[in-house]
Amino acid sequence: MLGQKSIGLKLLIYNVILLALVSIIIGISYGSSTSYSREYNFIANLYRELSLFYRQMQVSRNDAQNYFYSMTDDKLIDYRNSFNTASKNLDNIMEQVNNPYLWYRFTILRNMMVSCNEQFEKMQFHGGNRPSYAGNYQYLMYLFELTDGTQREYYSYLVNYTEIRQIAIQNLWKRMTLLVTLIVAGIILIALFFSLSSSRWVTRPINSIVSNIQKIKMGEYDLRQVKDSGPEFAVLGEAFDDMASSISSNIQSIETNARLRQQLLEIENENLRINEQLIASELTVLQDQMNPHFLFNTLSMISQIASIENAHQAAELIDITTNLLRYSLDKSNRMSTLHEEIECVRNYFHIQRLRFGDRITFELHDDENIPNTMLPGMLLQPLIENAVLHGVGGMVKGALVTVSITRKNEFLFLSVEDNGRGISAEKLEELLNDDSYPSKDSNSRIHIGIINAKKRLEILFGRSARFHVESTEDVGTLITISIICFETETGAGGGFV
Repeated sequence: MLGQKSIGLKLLIYNVILLALVSIIIGISYGSSTSYSREYNFIANLYRELSLFYRQMQVSRNDAQNYFYSMTDDKLIDYRNSFNTASKNLDNIMEQVNNPYLWYRFTILRNMMVSCNEQFEKMQFHGGNRPSYAGNYQYLMYLFELTDGTQREYYSYLVNYTEIRQIAIQNLWKRMTLLVTLIVAGIILIALFFSLSSSRWVTRPINSIVSNIQKIKMGEYDLRQVKDSGPEFAVLGEAFDDMASSISSNIQSIETNARLRQQLLEIENENLRINEQLIASELTVLQDQMNPHFLFNTLSMISQIASIENAHQAAELIDITTNLLRYSLDKSNRMSTLHEEIECVRNYFHIQRLRFGDRITFELHDDENIPNTMLPGMLLQPLIENAVLHGVGGMVKGALVTVSITRKNEFLFLSVEDNGRGISAEKLEELLNDDSYPSKDSNSRIHIGIINAKKRLEILFGRSARFHVESTEDVGTLITISIICFETETGAGGGFV
């Protein structure tokens, strides 16, 4: 009876394991199909909501035209209902999108939509008696056309987003397939193991007892194999346990004491290491107590002393340096504006003119009508510094560094050009290769400003930004950056952020 119960228990465990593995496979298959269905519904809902949004915006445009033709309350209510419906469609899209860049693009679309409504409300409030009514009406229609013209662009955004999510689902499916394969292999191995072990359920415990008798003769007292062989051999195992328990307990006690001593030694070593780290941390804290505020206050005090002593040029230089340092600390890892970046370039040029005198000419060309576009802080200064240090720094005369800022259509172009020694074609190819540059060679760090600027643009603007480098040895280098012109407020170009 004992033997039958032991075998039955083993069979039960085997069946439970198989059932659990099969349940896992079923769960994975169900989860995969559910994920595909949920992803399909999610993508389909995004396309449906975007289609409804553009359809309602067209209805809003028609309702706006009808209202200004008739000036009746019914038409006004129709416009507001259609506009609110379009707003809800866009809200539904933004609530479901979890991609930061895509959410940012739909925020721009919302701003365009809000501008349409603001222009409508402005005209509705003033009525048709103002002289500029026709111009305002044309501008309102222009805003609606501008919004409607983004359909192809935003559908392409959804296509790209769908491709990204599809790749993620495919990768997940591959991992699940691999997991199912491993589980099936595990089932086969378990079945093979059960088949082999079942034939030894009777002979193996007897062989274990004989083996342990020999171990006792040799001075070994580990009889766990007998204990783990099943309840039918419990009586025989207890006899061997009683015989070996005294000596085995002493041996285990000695081994336990040795382990405890080793653990205590390891704890003491760890405490010494922690104490050393605490001392090093305290020294670091003391060294870091001189923060940027102390530096700015000190520079301000030096500037005031220079002014009192009539060293006005020195005071001006200190003020410019202070502004440049403050901008560098505040905006090096944040977004800034074009006007702030231009001011930073002017300050840097002023300092370099005082430093190099007539050796290097610094020129800044910018259009006053360019909107105050958002862009990464400290974007141009590292490129200018690279041009000075590694481009024209070795020239005795005739050196020129030029910064140009222009706008063409919806793109903003920023360029830094020098007539210095240039970059070889091999090094330029290596410089623009993300996989191999910068290397551990110290010479590769000379163009780290170019690399950082390129990486920041890729992270913040993705494929919409362009970073182009042209260079010829002994002729010069031209770096051109192009980004979509996003204004911080509504400007003449009609851009929105």
